[in-house]
Amino acid sequence: MRRVLHVGPCNTPGGIAKVIEILSQNPPTGWNADTLNSHSKGNIFAKLLAWRKAQTYLKNHAREFDIIHIHSAAGWSYRRKLSLARIAFKQNTQVVFHIHSGQFDQFAKQRNNIREELKSVNLVVLSNYWQEKLQPIIGDCLVIGNPVDPKITIDDSISRKAKQLLLLGRPDPVKGHSFAFDIARRLQKEGWELIATGTEHNEAGIKGLGWVTEQEKYRLLQESSAILIPSKFEGQPLVMLEALAAGCPVIASDKIPELPSCVTSATHEDLDEWIKAVRKVKQEDYSKYINAHWVGEINQKWSDMYVSIIDN
Repeated sequence: MRRVLHVGPCNTPGGIAKVIEILSQNPPTGWNADTLNSHSKGNIFAKLLAWRKAQTYLKNHAREFDIIHIHSAAGWSYRRKLSLARIAFKQNTQVVFHIHSGQFDQFAKQRNNIREELKSVNLVVLSNYWQEKLQPIIGDCLVIGNPVDPKITIDDSISRKAKQLLLLGRPDPVKGHSFAFDIARRLQKEGWELIATGTEHNEAGIKGLGWVTEQEKYRLLQESSAILIPSKFEGQPLVMLEALAAGCPVIASDKIPELPSCVTSATHEDLDEWIKAVRKVKQEDYSKYINAHWVGEINQKWSDMYVSIIDN
């Protein structure tokens, strides 16, 4: 069996960590997958320690793998992952550099030598949009989208709650939590309630649950009338795929590239437009879009890429 090592944030909240979990638990046929954590939720010293541990592991074990699959965002995430990629490359192990960030284009434009930095790795982006954006800056990129967690299915035993909105993710300003709260405040008198994770903020019409388990997240996706994704930017929001897989309608910011036609797009931070979208929301058949992100379909693409890298 061939071996791939996924390197990035593991066992922590966030989309990249979830993608690593899905890919590592459902490897392509003929492959074994392992994970290497390179991130800590703690302070700067804890983050540095996690990074140093990952460096040491790769120096000692990179040759044991056929592929080192590195998952990167922008900023400091990129700088840390680049150092790990260089270690793996020096061990004569092929490296996949998988870019997840929704602002990597802006970051890349500020690094004059980024094409040179990435010339020894195999680049992967999330969509055709990102390929068109990034390829002129960083070099040739292959497109492989995010996978849907196979644990998420439509459970007919769970009824959708009328007028329950859902907001998932960390309370980062770019994720639009405060804007979602404004939507909830406007709709509260009409009987709507916003359930939010990643925050413990509570007021009339808004219920913050903090971080929830995966099982609880699946239940919320099954029972909510719609999920809000009011982000300023995203690579390819995994939460959108999770919601559609659970049959939950999605209302998303028009700042997110390549939204599928089955998702309601609303102008970023246009409160009146979002209110109208919520009032009109309805459930549709999302199977065609979700099937393209089925883990088996995505894994075949990864298998083809891994094999082509090794064979060449």
